[in-house]
Amino acid sequence: MNVLILEDNGKSRLNLEKIVKSCRIQTNVLVFGRSTDAYACAMANHIDLFLVDIILEPSKRNDSSGIDFADKIREHAEYKFTPVIFITTLQGLEIQLLKRIHCYDYIEKPIGDGEIVRSRVEEVLSAISDNKYIADRETLVLYYDGLGYVFYVDEIIYFSSRRGRLSLYTINETVEIPHVTAKSIKQKVKYTKFLEPTYGTFVNISYIEHVDFRNKEVFLKEIDDVLPIGGRKAKDFKEEYLKCRQ
Repeated sequence: MNVLILEDNGKSRLNLEKIVKSCRIQTNVLVFGRSTDAYACAMANHIDLFLVDIILEPSKRNDSSGIDFADKIREHAEYKFTPVIFITTLQGLEIQLLKRIHCYDYIEKPIGDGEIVRSRVEEVLSAISDNKYIADRETLVLYYDGLGYVFYVDEIIYFSSRRGRLSLYTINETVEIPHVTAKSIKQKVKYTKFLEPTYGTFVNISYIEHVDFRNKEVFLKEIDDVLPIGGRKAKDFKEEYLKCRQ
């Protein structure tokens, strides 16, 4: 399997290469210091895993060249779901951005003895070699502000829209995207069952803990939110919910 490393610092680049080569699974490691060269390689070869440093041009203020590289890679169908592990010194809000891009994982520098990197790489490569990598799960792809967001639908607890702004709640994060309706998202989902307890709100039946029909409330797993059941939706919601529970 091919693992591509994109890291501008020569010493860090060599260290990452040694760590990946020490993994139990045999790999062909392709190492680059510039994103243009890495991109050309990805276009000419199939890459199974990307390890990408966020700051590739430290002389530039607020540089995030690694994110730009990942976003460009995601434009190609071949790499829409290919795992990307970011190596970064960024913290706080920047880390939330990495989640929204849906990298496989991120590892903060310094990487120390490399055990964390090694374990993450082996985890991904083992899943790929065993045909267990989760790319075959139903996904939802949304675009906002020039970035593509990929969500695994089975991780979405519920989503709702108000005044054309979508709020999407997953087991890991909450994302808000303007100019998107919940109804349009529901139409994109093909295999996962979502119910509509009230207009403009759709809940994944797998995350319903309990339904109180008397008080018209839906209690959820993973998060403390309680969803109301709308009066005009109550009958249809109850019928669908009970049917799914049979």
